[in-house]
Amino acid sequence: MSTGCTRRVRIRDTIVENVHHVLPMHSNPIGTLHGGIVLQWMITTSTLASMRLARKPTLLAGMEHVFFINPIRVGENAVFTSWVEYVGRTSMEVTTVVEAEDPSTGERKLTTVAHTTHVAVGPNLRPIPVEACVDAVSDEEKRLQEEAIARRERRAQRISRRRELVKDLAPPRPLDERYVITSYRFAYPEDAVFHNAVFAGKLMYYLDELAGIIGLRYAHGPVVTAAVDATDFYAPILVGESIEMTAALTFVGRSSMEVTIKVIARDEARGEARHTTTSYFTVVHIGRDGRPRPVPPFEVKEEWQKMLAEEAKKRREVRLSLLAAMKETGALKPF
Repeated sequence: MSTGCTRRVRIRDTIVENVHHVLPMHSNPIGTLHGGIVLQWMITTSTLASMRLARKPTLLAGMEHVFFINPIRVGENAVFTSWVEYVGRTSMEVTTVVEAEDPSTGERKLTTVAHTTHVAVGPNLRPIPVEACVDAVSDEEKRLQEEAIARRERRAQRISRRRELVKDLAPPRPLDERYVITSYRFAYPEDAVFHNAVFAGKLMYYLDELAGIIGLRYAHGPVVTAAVDATDFYAPILVGESIEMTAALTFVGRSSMEVTIKVIARDEARGEARHTTTSYFTVVHIGRDGRPRPVPPFEVKEEWQKMLAEEAKKRREVRLSLLAAMKETGALKPF
């Protein structure tokens, strides 16, 4: 818990809500809200909640598994509700609930729940203390805070090798060389959020597009994003650097595919590079009726392919377990 508290607030007092009307330009080929846009709007709202509490610029440091349960269709409203559940010395644990709202009835359906970690930063992008504290008053708020602390501890274990991971520049290996894409972008000021750091929401939008291209190439038909595994950001990407994104097909199921995407930030003038994040996207082949459709089976022959498949199956088991737990508990709002 933050030790230098100058302000104390309840969890419910940190709530930020954004509502977007979904237009055709926001949709995928089957008329539902593009997964990359959901991620971008979600991270925008969670950043606003963390920044409002900290009263300082904040950057996304990590995101837990995200599952897309129900689509949001063109003509509906996408409702994003974020709140801060726990404050450490420099970081904040934020939860965001995304819902599809029927404008004619006001009825809402859960689309996803996202748990993110945001860090307050100064002009040099180094973490700086958060002077506010969040108090859990009701039983519901205490439960939210306990779960946030548990997630924080799990994330600390994941990033314990951060200094080593930053140096890992090797691209992800695909099951088949036909299903790998390396895309480059230049980081412009329009991509930045604070202090010339690229906005994580914009980056996740780019990654979602690449995952979709790999899925489309393999399935020979439209795909939608079903899940994004826990994603940690080891280092920021700065305006003026190039962004190298390599997407590789690493698992094929009955109707779903896993796409691993690794991001490298390159300072081309200095010849320096660093690994900023690796994310695992699950995309599903969808028919015109919006239901999953089978994809061509992939025959694993080589030993190295078997190793890739086994690693992916372990991630899939974790994914399915977390999804089942999410469906059982639903979304608990502090209001």
